[in-house]
Amino acid sequence: MTAPYQSKLIPHEDFIRQCRAKRWSYPRIAAALLAEHGLKTGASTIFDFVKVRARKKHLIELPPSSSPTTQPSDNPTSADGFFMPAPDPSTHEIRKPKYKINF
Repeated sequence: MTAPYQSKLIPHEDFIRQCRAKRWSYPRIAAALLAEHGLKTGASTIFDFVKVRARKKHLIELPPSSSPTTQPSDNPTSADGFFMPAPDPSTHEIRKPKYKINF
């Protein structure tokens, strides 16, 4: 059985992190790795390495409710204004057609 793929950049992860903190470009980091560590790699390889290890964004969550646990009521319109009755269609403006096309 073969070992899972290990990036050749793993030993240089701290160096890459420091370079990115200094806002170095990926081609500049690649040149520095070649000059200082003798490691030949492409800018896209470094980009992929950084991207995989970047912090994942959290899922968007609803904020906690402002009131303590409330029991659902029979009237959904009374619950802190979240469910509102549908507006009266007679109070809304009527949209004009986008194009004047007469057939």
